[in-house]
Amino acid sequence: MINFRFSKKKQFFLLIFVSFITLYLTNSSGISSFRKINSYKEVQDIFDQCDNNTLITFDVDDTLFTALDFIARDLEHSIWFKISVAIKYPWLIFNKKKIEWIGSTVVQKARRLVFDSDIVGIIKQLQKRGCSVVALTAMETGSVGVIESLPKWRAKMLKDLGFDFSGRFQDTSFKKFNSYKKQFPCIYSGILCTNKESKGNVLGAFLDYYNLKPDKIISFDDLNYTLGSISKECLKRKINFQGCQIFGAKKIPGKWNTKRAILQLDYLIKHNQWLSDPKADELLCKPCFS
Repeated sequence: MINFRFSKKKQFFLLIFVSFITLYLTNSSGISSFRKINSYKEVQDIFDQCDNNTLITFDVDDTLFTALDFIARDLEHSIWFKISVAIKYPWLIFNKKKIEWIGSTVVQKARRLVFDSDIVGIIKQLQKRGCSVVALTAMETGSVGVIESLPKWRAKMLKDLGFDFSGRFQDTSFKKFNSYKKQFPCIYSGILCTNKESKGNVLGAFLDYYNLKPDKIISFDDLNYTLGSISKECLKRKINFQGCQIFGAKKIPGKWNTKRAILQLDYLIKHNQWLSDPKADELLCKPCFS
């Protein structure tokens, strides 16, 4: 029989994740609808109209590429997985340093795929035509766990996958915002990192800092509400805006598997080694795991 009596620590953990789900559902509701696409070829007409007075922004995760190891896709995490982890490893709940080590190791080691290879060439063509093209990611700007600098790590990852946003805008921090972990939103190698601020607000600070007044801003993101944030900023500045919500990453074969995710976490904690989804699935198929 399953015992549903939880300690105070476990109850606290459950409360956090219930709050997370509530916040997510709240942020996802009541937002304007934007053009929905599965591939970038569907909006070639938009790219053809871009010129040197156009600013194009691209989110990173699940917009330019996606993690092939499902545990590295934040929004795909199962609430039951998190509850299972809290029950199995209650000591983790308040061990912030260990949680950051685990999380940073997972995102650092997870395999990634550019799910629409056309976008690499499209961005290069836009840059050659004089368009302003930047990445715009909801990422912190300091260090976390095994990653010493999140912007540097992200820039290297993008370059390894064929994306280079550097060269047009000088690196800087936007200190008009309140600091988070003693860091500020920044642009690094053409990557705008929000550091817990909204994408719209950080994009606005970027426009002000470089005195940019584009005729039009086009944004690609997998999340509707972040496009809404950018749209709101453009409306305030009377800049024409077009947002596209891309779903291509969701077409990649594979699915979330809680048993596999628990095995990957166990293996990482015990052996300090990351198991990819295929390797973890292979272990699960062995008799000792059946």
